[in-house]
Amino acid sequence: MEEPADSGGGGAAQGPMAQVAEIRCPIAARPMRLLEWKVKPGSLVNVDSVLALCAPIPPEKESGSHPPEQPNRLSEKKLKSDRAGVVKELCCQLGQVISPGVVVVRVEECSHPIVMKGLLYTRTQTNTKQQALISTANVSMVHSVPELMVSSEQAEQLGREDQQRLHRNKKLVLMVDLDQTLIHTTEHHCQLMSNKGIFHFQLGRGEPMLHTRLRPHCKDFLEKIAKLYELHVFTFGSRLYAHTIAGKYTHKH
Repeated sequence: MEEPADSGGGGAAQGPMAQVAEIRCPIAARPMRLLEWKVKPGSLVNVDSVLALCAPIPPEKESGSHPPEQPNRLSEKKLKSDRAGVVKELCCQLGQVISPGVVVVRVEECSHPIVMKGLLYTRTQTNTKQQALISTANVSMVHSVPELMVSSEQAEQLGREDQQRLHRNKKLVLMVDLDQTLIHTTEHHCQLMSNKGIFHFQLGRGEPMLHTRLRPHCKDFLEKIAKLYELHVFTFGSRLYAHTIAGKYTHKH
């Protein structure tokens, strides 16, 4: 079982990018005995990182009149973080009974708005330091670079800029299905058919050979519709499949 921890506000830490938050025992939980820490001061944690293992105290044991018993490992609960940051302080001792609302861990948050494969970026930063994902960046914005993450605030700002750009260009966004609309792809290539206009490719070693051809009048359709809309394609295929097709035909035409 898992217990999402509650957070409370904290005082500001050193530097404009950091803030200390208090992670508390969930208000709705029963008192719990702290069995094992899964983090230590200086540990990097993300949302849903396990902070500690605890054992709920049965109602009849809460009075403290009975000696502590060996906890049932099957009844253990995971106390998890609800934010990303660096552990600054462990506020409870092993074996301690933690009441609902008690501060368990203090975490120093980081508010870098942009993350790329674990690198934290600011607009003026020139030397980045590789860390785990300790940031508010959790929104993927670029189809071709899913590892590039931005914060919710940054995503909203970029969204507003996109809207303004579309208004300036007097265009709407048109989503177009890739398969059976723009192209046709099959694993079964007919040897009697002409190879003209057929793109043969594999998505990886050991993967089946795929054969793709643009559907009739596709090029003319795209050239005309692109004057009116900003085009985006989607597919139920893999990301690699979509990028391979897009790279082939956008570079060609």
